[in-house]
Amino acid sequence: MDPQIVAVAGATGTAIVSAMATDGWQRARDGVVALWQRFRPESADAIHEDFEESRRVLVGSLQAGDEHAHAALVAAWNGHLLGLLVARPQALDDLRQLTAVLAQQHTSGAHPSLNMTANASGNGQVFQAGRDQKITQP
Repeated sequence: MDPQIVAVAGATGTAIVSAMATDGWQRARDGVVALWQRFRPESADAIHEDFEESRRVLVGSLQAGDEHAHAALVAAWNGHLLGLLVARPQALDDLRQLTAVLAQQHTSGAHPSLNMTANASGNGQVFQAGRDQKITQP
């Protein structure tokens, strides 16, 4: 298989899964479904369902602290994309464009979504952070 095709599929798969965890996930979904509608219309509904299920798995794994789900989903989406490119090599340029759109979306301020809940009783304290946190107490 052409290494260029593998590289583009890999970059796009990573970008798709990363976008699933952001506020811009609908745009990513719409881009993926539009790509399938153009090149494999008979599979567009199935890819829409796969995207929705992948997003549910990813969000659930992020909330549970499961770091392996992201890699598994990237591998699955790389497979979807390689299958698309094997069947329709002319989709390569569209895949590159989708990757560029998702990369721009990622750098333009779309941040991962994370919902956190904590309960404390008595004199309990709760500290939560979506990223770095420094707590100084006597």
